[in-house]
Amino acid sequence: MIGVGDAGRIHLNLFTMNTVGHLSPGVWRHRRDRSRRYTELDYWLGIARTAEAGLLDAVFFADVLGSYDVYRGGPEAAIAGGVQVPVNDPLQLVPAMASVTEHLGFGVTASTSFEHPFPFARRMSTLDHLTGGRVGWNVVTSYLGSGARNLGLDGQVSHDRRYDIAEEYLEVCYKLWQRSWEDDAVIEDRERGVFADPERVHPIAHRGEFFTVPGFHLSEPSPQRTPSSTRPARHPAASPSPPVTRSTSSSPPPAPRCSGGRCARRTRQPSPPAARPRRRC
Repeated sequence: MIGVGDAGRIHLNLFTMNTVGHLSPGVWRHRRDRSRRYTELDYWLGIARTAEAGLLDAVFFADVLGSYDVYRGGPEAAIAGGVQVPVNDPLQLVPAMASVTEHLGFGVTASTSFEHPFPFARRMSTLDHLTGGRVGWNVVTSYLGSGARNLGLDGQVSHDRRYDIAEEYLEVCYKLWQRSWEDDAVIEDRERGVFADPERVHPIAHRGEFFTVPGFHLSEPSPQRTPSSTRPARHPAASPSPPVTRSTSSSPPPAPRCSGGRCARRTRQPSPPAARPRRRC
C-alpha cells in the first residue's frame, strides 16, 4: 500500500488483516503460506520486525464487522473459503507489535456505525500511549448488511445517514481528545496528594442528534493527543487521490491553558483532508 505524503514523498505501508484470507482468498492453501498462524502472537511480532527492518512506514490493518453473505444467499462460501472469516480484532495486536519496534506506525480500521464514541476514544488514546504516538485511525462507516443485523438493526443504515452519524462521531471524539484535558492537568503533586487538577479537566457537554456525552475524557492526553486519521469522503467521486493521513476537527476547540507552546500545535484547525471513500468494515 502506497501513500503520497508531504513534498511528494512516498510512504510504504504493509496492508494486512487479522484473518486467514485478506485480499487473495485461497492463498492459505499454498504450502509456503503462513497466514494460518494469524491467531499466534509470534506471527504478528515477526511481521512487525520484518516491516521495521524493511524501513516500511506502517502496518495498516483492514477490518470487517460482518461476513460476505450475498453470494448464493448466505455466508457458506465465505466460511468455506476463508474469505475474511474467521477474523479477529486488529486493535489488540498493536501494543504487542509496537513493543518490538521503534519507528513503525500502525493504522487501524474502526467503524463509526456500531460503537459509541466515548469508549472508542479511550481505546484510541490507550493505543496512542502504548505505542508512543504511533497509531492512526482509518475511519469507515461500514457497508456489510450482516454486520448491521448482528448488532440489532433491521439492515444497513442508508449511505448518507451513516455519514451523518460519522460526522457527529468524529466531533465527539475530537472534543474528548482536544477539549477535555489541558496539557498541564496532570501535576503529580505527591505532597498534597493531587494527581490531576480538577479545574483543568473539563466535561465536553456534547448533546447532538445521535450522541450525548456530558462528561470528560477518561484518558489523560496521549503523545499525539488526537491520533492521525483518514476520513471517508461523503461522495464516491470526492477525490481520486490516495488518502492523506492527518488529524481533523469539525470545529476549532477553545484554547486550553498550556505551557511550552504545545497547545498551538495540538489544537490548531487543520484544512479538510483529501481522502478516498473507504467502505471496508
